[in-house]
Amino acid sequence: MLGAQENGPMTSEWIKLTSQDGEDIHVNLANASTIEVHKKGSRIWFLAGVKDGTIDVSETPEEILEKLSDGKRAPRT
Repeated sequence: MLGAQENGPMTSEWIKLTSQDGEDIHVNLANASTIEVHKKGSRIWFLAGVKDGTIDVSETPEEILEKLSDGKRAPRT
């Protein structure tokens, strides 16, 4: 069995979103399989690790992808 070091770097794509009740929530989109329109925001489906496999957020799918794209362009310090 290979460890994370031997397999290469673990992918991480963290962004800050807003839960349906208005709280900040940090989400690693590297573990997401689908983002769909849901109510007044989005439902994010995960491969594993979330109790029911989904979370609902206030941002639209387009806003989520824009935040992800902005984060990839930001310089790392």
